[in-house]
Amino acid sequence: MYNKLLKLVTEIIEIDKSDAILVESLFETIDCSKGEILEVENKVAKYLYFINSGFIRVYYNQNGDQITTHINCPSGFITSFSSFINGTIALDNIECITSCEVLRITKDNFDILCKTSQKWADFARIIYEKSIIYNEQRTKDIIDLSAEKRYLKILKDTPSMIQNVPLQYIASFIGIKPESLSRIRRQLIT
Repeated sequence: MYNKLLKLVTEIIEIDKSDAILVESLFETIDCSKGEILEVENKVAKYLYFINSGFIRVYYNQNGDQITTHINCPSGFITSFSSFINGTIALDNIECITSCEVLRITKDNFDILCKTSQKWADFARIIYEKSIIYNEQRTKDIIDLSAEKRYLKILKDTPSMIQNVPLQYIASFIGIKPESLSRIRRQLIT
């Protein structure tokens, strides 16, 4: 259950047996159902999740619509990050799009992990930096790329998302209505 997380870590930073044991003692394994809400808006996010299998989205409610801001797949971390890091009220929800197998860690245990192991602290910093870069690029893509190019980028970078995530979530994620995404998909086929 911990293999994917440990593999991701060792691709970025070298760890030893004690670091791996520490992870196994602080992360909890859970299986989640499709549609299960892991974190809820207007409450403080309790956990940081590492996805072993399945797809999870982050969304917020706006005038009766659900706006998807992030979709994550295996070997990724997800939560309501501002809430988790700062202990503030979450503005978004975390929902399993498919059934999922995840590892989760509380904020207190995450802090213990990073204080106990400098290697884990370094890993967390590197992941945080990569997350900032990803979000900057995503913002740039929303501004600079057409909806069709944003969809094509998902097809190229994460084709498994197209196969596993309902189109209405993908449309929201790229900032368009589902009917616009359907039109784009029809045009790409012809």
